[in-house]
Amino acid sequence: MDLLNSHVFICGHPKAGTSLITALLDGHPAVVAYPEETLFFRRFLPTVEDKSRDEQIKVAEQYLIHIFEWNLENPPEHQKNYPDRDYSDISFEDVREKMIDTLPDGHVNPKDFLSAAVWAFGKVTGLLDESSHYWVEKSPYNEFYAETIYSWWPEAKCIHIVRDPRDNYVSYHRKHPDWTVAGFARNWVRSAQEGLINQDKFGQDRYSLIRFEDLLTNPEETLGRIVQFLDISWDEALLKPTRVGDAWRGNSMFEQKYQAINTDPIGRWKGRLSNYDLAMLQTICGQVMSSVGYEFSELDLKALSIWERAKLWREKVTKAIRRSK
Repeated sequence: MDLLNSHVFICGHPKAGTSLITALLDGHPAVVAYPEETLFFRRFLPTVEDKSRDEQIKVAEQYLIHIFEWNLENPPEHQKNYPDRDYSDISFEDVREKMIDTLPDGHVNPKDFLSAAVWAFGKVTGLLDESSHYWVEKSPYNEFYAETIYSWWPEAKCIHIVRDPRDNYVSYHRKHPDWTVAGFARNWVRSAQEGLINQDKFGQDRYSLIRFEDLLTNPEETLGRIVQFLDISWDEALLKPTRVGDAWRGNSMFEQKYQAINTDPIGRWKGRLSNYDLAMLQTICGQVMSSVGYEFSELDLKALSIWERAKLWREKVTKAIRRSK
């Protein structure tokens, strides 16, 4: 297997469990998991367009391998929001040197930078060896770039994790309180729908859709399907989330620290969503929720104000119009 082209891309909506699945794969001896999301398609690619090789390298330093410029005493901007993470034992200069050495001479396809960055990380940390089969890159919304992924990396695999939109909203809204429930719901539908479309288009042997709740309630069974999907052997390390081999404390917006798979995040929306938010989420997300296997909760529509009922009615009409087109 060509390791420079054997990527696993983690896809899904933000706060849907993409970090957890990456952390679970991190300890497997056949996998090298990049420790932070790169936003490769949404941030790096638009920035390197029409730039020279040297300019592209500078962009890669800024967007792909910058995380290894870690300083606990004088933290750079990208470190300030992550006080619990420490990559100071990974040399930025060593990663940079190996990344450049891995790049082809002359014209460089932007895709080569991602492969080279992850390759360099694996080599510097010693995580990359003869037993390595894949490396993992996790960035939310990777699902919207599946066509490019399979064109550039024909042997790539995509794992798309989807979460109940009610729990997903409660978690996401704590980080982004400016988002309206309707705006979030439409975004969730776009992401989940894209995953369903990709699975049908590229086949379940290349694009696998899993539910966050199944991973938490039946981890061995769900991870067993992932092992089969990637054609790697089972390893008990899959049940222990890590980041670069160290214990992972989770990515919860509820200030909980996890060192193992935990079912607490399931059903957290109960008692936290208003009747209006619940009604709006189930109205906009309903069709896709059913496709993915989520059950609806009963709604107390009488508790809604006239204004709330009017907004809900407009969403139903708009949705019906979209479906009829």
